[in-house]
Amino acid sequence: MKFKDVFKERWRTPSNFLSALRPFLLPPFLLLSARYAAHPDNMQLYAWVLAVVLAAMLTDFLDGFLARRFHQETRLGRYLDPVADKIVSLGALTILWLHYGFPLWALLACVLREILGVWLGAFLYFRRDMQGKPNMWGKVGVTATGLVVLWYVSAPILGARLPPGHPLLWTELGAALLVGILAMGVLAYARSYWHIVLRRPEKPG
Repeated sequence: MKFKDVFKERWRTPSNFLSALRPFLLPPFLLLSARYAAHPDNMQLYAWVLAVVLAAMLTDFLDGFLARRFHQETRLGRYLDPVADKIVSLGALTILWLHYGFPLWALLACVLREILGVWLGAFLYFRRDMQGKPNMWGKVGVTATGLVVLWYVSAPILGARLPPGHPLLWTELGAALLVGILAMGVLAYARSYWHIVLRRPEKPG
């Protein structure tokens, strides 16, 4: 399959627009996070950070919902949505590492997971002419990433209001659970498609 083939169908849809829009929420999230990290007691800044995170999660839900509801699923959308998810997830987790104490080991594990996912998905799409189907772990992983981001951005506010050692302050537990969920998704995806990746393409004639 050639890349230009994905534009031969009707691709200017609301769901594709939402997928393409999602990465543009990263710059305001970065700027607001830097200000909020310097003033963790500022509830107005916290509200803006929270609004950006929730907007990203909402667009992730709506792009798939609208595509299914109005029968506007496209090959571009099936590829664009997970790519947007990967950009936003890694960008948000990097911002968590910069400003909210997200552990570096967890960030690197997530980066490795996304590299493997992009490679396998692109191989299936352009070399085997097939679209990898999302699995349950992939959907759970995206949701878990959003929840972990919410947890970490809320930690400064919670830390000022809860006693030391409160379970809601154990944010590293959330990072560990996230890495575990993403790892399960990679294993499930690889199990489904690895035999296709290893298969030699048939020679014409």
